Amino acid sequence: MDANGRIYSKYIDSEAITSLENLITTKSSEIYQLTMIKLGAKLGTILDKKLPKESSCLVASTAEDADYLTQGILNSLKPSHKTMAAVFWNNHYKIPDGESVAPVVHQYLEPGYDEAKSLVVAKSIISGSCVVRTNILFLIEKLKVEKIYIVAPIIHNQSEQLLRKEFPEGISSLFEFIFLAEDSFKDDTGEVKPGIGGQIYKLLGMEDQPARTSFMPKLVRDLVF
Repeated sequence: MDANGRIYSKYIDSEAITSLENLITTKSSEIYQLTMIKLGAKLGTILDKKLPKESSCLVASTAEDADYLTQGILNSLKPSHKTMAAVFWNNHYKIPDGESVAPVVHQYLEPGYDEAKSLVVAKSIISGSCVVRTNILFLIEKLKVEKIYIVAPIIHNQSEQLLRKEFPEGISSLFEFIFLAEDSFKDDTGEVKPGIGGQIYKLLGMEDQPARTSFMPKLVRDLVF
């Protein structure tokens, strides 16, 4: 455990610790984006050792993560696996009773996605179950996967338990969580601290949530056009 109460996972190394600290301290969008790609590549390398060689996998993420964290994961997986992408524009907000919801406003599913044997659900930080739950629910009836990897640089220490409770045992038994560090503190707004540096949209070159703007990730543009 470090001075912030952060607990590192078995996958951590000194380079990853530096990258996680950069997310908190940098004010540079360029450094932040490159750091997210690097962390994605680290998580992708871990996944590469777990997935059967030459197996097919679907990497699903939010639109804001697509060009950075997700691209890093894909960079590590593509040399030895057939990879496809699913990108979701989630409109994340709280309803009056305080519960968070994240309906899918738009989605991109790469052709052949439903043939994947493994599902990788990536997010820059998992603070609860809302977004990840929504995106898994969207996909799970369309897939016949053997494993679901839930992947993030940082998770809150209660998020795995919360997410597992959202699904029947037949689905939650497929889950494997892969993360680099775990934080236990949330502020009054529900934001995990130290987390990944707060609201990341501007650091990722966006004005707001992609679901509320016309933002299209380069990853999707390249696949479509």
